[in-house]
Amino acid sequence: MENDKYKKAYDMVVNYEEQMHRKNQKRISIGLKCILIIPLIFLALLFWTNSSKIIFLILWIVSLFVLAAYLITVEYMDYNLMERMAKLNGNEQEMEAYQLIGNEVIESRIQDVLGKIENEESREGENEEHH
Repeated sequence: MENDKYKKAYDMVVNYEEQMHRKNQKRISIGLKCILIIPLIFLALLFWTNSSKIIFLILWIVSLFVLAAYLITVEYMDYNLMERMAKLNGNEQEMEAYQLIGNEVIESRIQDVLGKIENEESREGENEEHH
């Protein structure tokens, strides 16, 4: 009965971290799109208004710094999330082959974790039968 509680809690943690990883992927995708779109907006504003070019250049550079800081923050949060998952799974060496974007990576990690849980449950069942 206690094992069911632990498995349920573990599944909840894995699901939460999987959802957070997907959200981080979407955030990175949005950030990269913004890096492409914002310069075009400032370029269009530059040609449509007769304002100083320096102002738009400064705004463009500041926006790129802000977006870069945003992307670095999201990547760092996601890396820490994947590091915790690796520690939880007992696979700290997997972090060397870490890929940020790709559902195949997270699905394979979840399958590995579920396989380990099933193996441990079968071992516990065998130990209880022998005693």
